[in-house]
Amino acid sequence: MSWEELIKTKEGYLRILEDVMSRVPQTIGKIGDRLIVLNPEILHEARRTMIMNFKEMAEKLNRDPQHLARFIFKESGKPGSLESERLIIQGKFTNEEFKRLIELYVKEFVKCPICGGLDTKIVSEKRLRFLVCEICGAKSSLRKI
Repeated sequence: MSWEELIKTKEGYLRILEDVMSRVPQTIGKIGDRLIVLNPEILHEARRTMIMNFKEMAEKLNRDPQHLARFIFKESGKPGSLESERLIIQGKFTNEEFKRLIELYVKEFVKCPICGGLDTKIVSEKRLRFLVCEICGAKSSLRKI
């Protein structure tokens, strides 16, 4: 039976639909399945660690580089500075430490706690900050860094 003949009946249409849906990958269309890939360019120089593409990483997360830098400085307990595109941290900073801090930042300040979506923004109201999800509309309070 051809597709033209099948589509004329409800049963035929459902059979075609089932066939097409079985060919679609299951990850398409689910909320919160987007993945952000961050590849930090880390350079160790003397007693300093530099993340050369820090500003680009913050933009991928849709966050202010100053906010992300303050989080890293506070959580690592190491001083540093943000200079144009790069982040400079005093002391040795391993790739594993940096990866762990970025994962912690994403969990706390980027990922929606309700739907798991990554399309969020930080909104200030009076003296409080909230994480607002652009997918489900959830509004969660955030701690100050």
